[in-house]
Amino acid sequence: MKENAVNRIRAFAGDLAADRKRMIRIMLIILMILAALVLRVHENNKSDITIEDKTSSSEEICVDIGGAVVKPGVYTVGPDTRLYEVIEMAGGLLSNADTDSINRAEYVEDGEKIMIPSRSGLQQFSPEGESAEPSSADNAEAADETAASSSSASNLVNINTASKDELKKLSGIGDVKAEKIIEYRMNNRFRSKEDIKKVEGIGEATYNSIKDLITV
Repeated sequence: MKENAVNRIRAFAGDLAADRKRMIRIMLIILMILAALVLRVHENNKSDITIEDKTSSSEEICVDIGGAVVKPGVYTVGPDTRLYEVIEMAGGLLSNADTDSINRAEYVEDGEKIMIPSRSGLQQFSPEGESAEPSSADNAEAADETAASSSSASNLVNINTASKDELKKLSGIGDVKAEKIIEYRMNNRFRSKEDIKKVEGIGEATYNSIKDLITV
């Protein structure tokens, strides 16, 4: 009887030891799985951060602004930046800037060269009250002004700056189309005369009737 009891106790102790070893093995396997999951999550997070960094850098654009601004130069901006924001980055407009010839609400584009024209006959002053020295930008402005004068002399309508009444003088352009032209250029500058066909309601026939009367 005593031998049987001892044997049972030994068998029970052996089973406990075996069960303990199995539990330890199971726990080790679980810990290894958890460690692998943690490493994978960490790697995924690092990949997401890298992708976000690349995305944010690719969303930046560069524009070159010159002419009648305090600090002409190249500026890095966001993709939905408007001209007035670039002007602010460039220190603002000079006193002789011709604001009637620009649309400060338009969006800028990557690689765009922006020239702020100046009014002819006015001396250029910086906000500090000092007259600005003539530069290559001034020469470019003078060339732009000469071209603008030539355009005015030939009575061409500048579709980027013309008023609603001026646009209505064109053949086939009434109130509705004139308003659509102005609405379009608020967000998209006309790069060529042909771009006016991008305005809703202006097709090939209308373009052919006005192409010799317009400019950009």
